Amino acid sequence: MVSELVEIAGSKLSLNLHQGQTKAWDNKARYVVIIAGSQSGKTSFGPKWLWREINTCGDGDYLAVTATYDLFKLKMFPELQRWFGVTLPGWEWHASDRVLAKGGARIILRSADAEGGLEAATAKAAWFDECGQDRVKVSAWEAIQRRLSLSQGRCLLSTT
Repeated sequence: MVSELVEIAGSKLSLNLHQGQTKAWDNKARYVVIIAGSQSGKTSFGPKWLWREINTCGDGDYLAVTATYDLFKLKMFPELQRWFGVTLPGWEWHASDRVLAKGGARIILRSADAEGGLEAATAKAAWFDECGQDRVKVSAWEAIQRRLSLSQGRCLLSTT
């Protein structure tokens, strides 16, 4: 939950990451992979990592992708809303496009099971949650790599 990972004192925001999350946060690799058990904080960590990439890379498009639309609705979207809608006010949800936006930055939210849903974007970074699920096709990962190719963007991959 946001309340467990974040401490806000005045205008200062501090993250309270556990050892595994800190290791992923500090990792400078282009592809950062978190493989951990259920309820280990992978999905709650993803929005924070993506937020840092947006602050580092600036305006443009970013991807938040999960294995299925059900996982998007049940887990990923609530976590993104909590972080980008509550903790960091000013982000707007555009439901018809499935996009969170603030200024010139957009987070395009997609599920890997929607054929073609990952095409046509040029992204600066991506978070691919539950990428190891059996239903996820290699073509989804290849599409994300294509979206990141121009910017040589980073990707956080998280799964059990």
